[in-house]
Amino acid sequence: MSELSKRKAMLSLFSGFFLIWIGPIFKLVSGNNISNALWPLAIDTLEWSFILRENREIYFAICIISLALIISIGKINNKYLRMLGIGIIGSVLGFLSVFFLLDAAYLRGAFVLLPSIYGFIILNIITALNGIPKIDIKNKDWSLNNIGNLLLIVFAIYLITPGIGPFLGISPEPPAYPSHLGGDVEFETTIHQYPMPVEVEDIRGEIEGDIDFSIYLSLPSQSIGRIPLAIILHGFANPDFASYQDWIETLASKGMAVAFIQYPSDVMPEGWDTYVLEEKQGMSNHPYHVPRAIAIESALDYLTTITPNYVDYSNLLVSGHSLGAGYALLVLDSALERGWANQSLVIDLEAPYARPVQSHLQVNFTGLPDNFIAHIAVSEDDMSVNDCFAVYHSEILGDKALMLKIPSDRHGFPRLVASHYLQATQTHDSLADWGFYRRIASQADWLNANIDGNLEEITEAHQKLIDSNENRFMGYWEDGTPVNEIKTWVNPLDSNEYEYCKTWIGN
Repeated sequence: MSELSKRKAMLSLFSGFFLIWIGPIFKLVSGNNISNALWPLAIDTLEWSFILRENREIYFAICIISLALIISIGKINNKYLRMLGIGIIGSVLGFLSVFFLLDAAYLRGAFVLLPSIYGFIILNIITALNGIPKIDIKNKDWSLNNIGNLLLIVFAIYLITPGIGPFLGISPEPPAYPSHLGGDVEFETTIHQYPMPVEVEDIRGEIEGDIDFSIYLSLPSQSIGRIPLAIILHGFANPDFASYQDWIETLASKGMAVAFIQYPSDVMPEGWDTYVLEEKQGMSNHPYHVPRAIAIESALDYLTTITPNYVDYSNLLVSGHSLGAGYALLVLDSALERGWANQSLVIDLEAPYARPVQSHLQVNFTGLPDNFIAHIAVSEDDMSVNDCFAVYHSEILGDKALMLKIPSDRHGFPRLVASHYLQATQTHDSLADWGFYRRIASQADWLNANIDGNLEEITEAHQKLIDSNENRFMGYWEDGTPVNEIKTWVNPLDSNEYEYCKTWIGN
């Protein structure tokens, strides 16, 4: 290959690579953080991975047949096709770089088929361009081009190998949950933009500039008598209803009223760019807490004007994910002050982040009813939030709070990896059914039973919410191996596993 051809090949390779990064780089330059910049590609990665899971035999057959055809046809000599092939390899390497970043930060080895497909693409193109590389030891043919081809082949095989068992269908499958977790109540969801206080509107940033912050209210299509209310708060910078749709629909199909409240994450209050972050004892000193709390309070005020009379605020579920779980405690405080949840209450904090340290945003528990249950759930491979936040949230909620750690298990395929996004619709799998959706379905059953006053149903639903061998059980892999069980604590701060939280400082 001439020097000019080598330069063209390298240009094509790097052009293909950086083409994938144009979008994230533009978002970074526009002021987004790395997480937001990669979010569209993260969603695409999840969608592609689930499509591959559902059609893995077809894609494996395509990869093998195409490789066989390429070997039989021989090398491509057309210079334009060769440049295109090198550019595609560059793009695949770009996608892989994004995948490896996401895997290290969030996915934690959950997906093996997508990198295997990338490996097959690299293998097929290298074979089409150069055939299987051979190093002529006798003539000392150690050219950079030949060594590069060999390294790409080895890298492709490295990517392909973990997917062979799943592609061939010989890896044991995880257990499907044995029954339907939703209910049979038909419901409708309406969107209600709530008044954003001026002091919050004035300091909103550009990341959520296109969001009309609203309450998504799901109600039964037909009157079914008094029903309990569920309030759900989203995680940081993710007010997308679709991300929590399965969670909402599970509760709504059980006959609950469900209010999904969008609140602003991107706000710039005074001191937002000069404060020094402190995280300890489950709290943080973010100045963002104050305007977000003001917005949430406005949403709660507005909620009371859009719910029909049959929605029973005295039987309440307050829940949230990540940052929304920390703010769920603010909702709890406001609810108790308003006299809500005076009959039955469920507090559900999923992968929780910090609650505010500001004195006026502390929770007053004096109105907490005796008839309440609290779940604080963390995931084994959560790389976003430290468990100590959950430990301290459990501590302030007292002895009726149960902290649960959802396990990861990579025994078979699909791998069961409990990440920070276990509760998101985009990652809904059998692990989520066992570790999350069965629990929230039981929360709805318990609140409904409290409204009906049926002691037998109350007891049955309550048994599914407390600490027990049955509720820690996560089923069996296809080959009979038990899935790793949920770990539980009533007082996690006093446990050996979380003793370090007593001296932990987040920053």
